[in-house]
Amino acid sequence: MEQDNMTYTVDFEGVHYYSEIHKALKEGLKFPEYYGENLDALRDCIRETVGNNVKIILNNYQDVEKVHKGYSKKILEVFKDAKEFADRLYKGTIIIVVRDGVESEIG
Repeated sequence: MEQDNMTYTVDFEGVHYYSEIHKALKEGLKFPEYYGENLDALRDCIRETVGNNVKIILNNYQDVEKVHKGYSKKILEVFKDAKEFADRLYKGTIIIVVRDGVESEIG
């Protein structure tokens, strides 16, 4: 179920492994216990997270890119898809990626 007027912050500071990336996503986005910790599960769960005036902040994303550049790009593709999905159904969804303190908006 979508959430309205929420802000979620995922802090990736100090991640070194894929499992830590997904743990940060699960905690920051308040995913359910059954979250499968893979890109397909991320795609499914993020669609249930977006709603009207939802803001998602992906903080310290440079640490994800250090784990694996290609995988970090795939994660951002999932968030870009989620933003496009949200824009079709809701208003005001914002997704921000923060690298070394510099913010950039997806979409």
